Amino acid sequence: MSRALLHLSVASLNTFVMWYDQTYITFPFAVKEMEGFPLKSRSMFLTIWCLILQTVYHFVAFLNDVFGTNAQSPKKTPVIRQIKDTIFSLAFPTAIYVSIAFWSIYAIDKELIFPERISKLYHPALNHVMHTTVSLFIIIELFTSYRNYPSRKVGYMVTFSFYISYLVWFFIVYAKTGAWVYPVFQPLNWPMRFLFIILSVSGATGLYILGEKINNLVCKTRKQSYTNGTSNGTTNGTAKAKKKS
Repeated sequence: MSRALLHLSVASLNTFVMWYDQTYITFPFAVKEMEGFPLKSRSMFLTIWCLILQTVYHFVAFLNDVFGTNAQSPKKTPVIRQIKDTIFSLAFPTAIYVSIAFWSIYAIDKELIFPERISKLYHPALNHVMHTTVSLFIIIELFTSYRNYPSRKVGYMVTFSFYISYLVWFFIVYAKTGAWVYPVFQPLNWPMRFLFIILSVSGATGLYILGEKINNLVCKTRKQSYTNGTSNGTTNGTAKAKKKS
């Protein structure tokens, strides 16, 4: 019950923040051409993509709490559980990356990531929900619940599809407006911009692997037949031992 309450609370908190942002906050963009994109043009920001992703994850996790299972190694894994576990494999690296990237650039020069003309419109609590608690809640989730990561093939396909989709949208916005979504890109030349993107994607990939490794240590179980293309040897071995005894 406590796990279900946490998932529902996080999903509700994130939903409220997005609703408040869409309803009450209107900020000036660097150029007028940036106005008119979906979600009051918030769709340009990876922060919003991440916040929506975290909200979807915690809502699906809540559904799994109610209709699925949180068992360490269920004999038959419900579809909702498989969906939850797959979304987590994307939600974890995305949340950690957003927090690290935002606060690192913020510490160097706030204007490069969260200009005063925008930051003054946001209460600090809203900013932290978007850039801090996304990581806090997903880390809590990592250490307090069981999951089976998808195969590397499926996991990478989902992860890179998400990041490539954002990058395509990121460059579409630039092509349409002539301005960069994030000011940090403005002073960089093209080689440095691509280097920044490559390092970001590489970092996110490293976080994916880190999440998978930590998960394996926390869950202390072998992957099931649908994970990484192998059978759950440990679980099956344990079951056979029990039958013999």
